[in-house]
Amino acid sequence: MGKRVSESDVTSEIIVLPGDTNMFGDLYGGRLVEWMDNIGSITAFKHSRKKVVTGSIDNLFFLSPIKLGYIVHLHSFVTYTTKSTMEIEIDVSSENVTTSKSNVTTRAFFTYVALDENGHATEIPEIIPENDIERKRFVDGEKRLELRLQALKSVKADLK
Repeated sequence: MGKRVSESDVTSEIIVLPGDTNMFGDLYGGRLVEWMDNIGSITAFKHSRKKVVTGSIDNLFFLSPIKLGYIVHLHSFVTYTTKSTMEIEIDVSSENVTTSKSNVTTRAFFTYVALDENGHATEIPEIIPENDIERKRFVDGEKRLELRLQALKSVKADLK
């Protein structure tokens, strides 16, 4: 039995406070990644209804700075699933509250693994793409999985 993308889609907004920024008033990259991992985890929980852990982060580029006082918009949704993993796309934009100008900040793909009560990978529902955009994301996700598995194999070989 599968699940539709809309069943685990999550949107969130966070205002950047002084404790979130460096001495130049820019949001720490690590803080943004933390927020992204949080919303991605929620999406993965909602899709799988299992304990999940972050397996990888792909294609994380910081495209524009986020300043103190900006509103950060985060949107996450499942793009691809395997037997026990979920690829979650997380799109981030930022909004200057005084000018209402919005900037694309980043898009990244987080992979989460669903675990059973013993900490082993466990089955999850497959994703059911319902429209052309979701079907394209699914096909693209399958390609990213191939690249991810090749990269993982290479990293493991290098660490031996």
